[in-house]
Amino acid sequence: MSIRRAAIAMSFALAGLAAAAPAAQAAAGDTQPCGKQYQHNGLTVQNCPDWSPSGSIPVHASPAKGKIVGYINPSGADWYLCHKPGAGYQLGGYRNYWWASTMADNNKWGYVNEVYFRGGGNNEPDSGLRTCRGPGGKPLPE
Repeated sequence: MSIRRAAIAMSFALAGLAAAAPAAQAAAGDTQPCGKQYQHNGLTVQNCPDWSPSGSIPVHASPAKGKIVGYINPSGADWYLCHKPGAGYQLGGYRNYWWASTMADNNKWGYVNEVYFRGGGNNEPDSGLRTCRGPGGKPLPE
């Protein structure tokens, strides 16, 4: 009978550990959040530490993973307006459904998926970047 109680106690202990693991991972948070807001050409923007295994970051027409309208070269700490959820995106072992609005190097407006942001976890928004307003998000400047 005591072996059965020990097995039940062990089951509860393992279940508790499994439940705590995601919470501990989420608590780790964003180690490299976007910086403070500032004005750039009349827009409120924030610099965000970004990266790319190829050295360039694709900028999509929409957070629905629309066509690529341009690139940011080279990656480093580029400015972004805000972010909002959209289509899922995967790059190697990284995945995210958060998209940040910015301008590509060819002066086209669009969205960068946050798999290209440093410091966060999978499917987590950047902890420092402001969220786009409105149900569809803030329209991009023209």
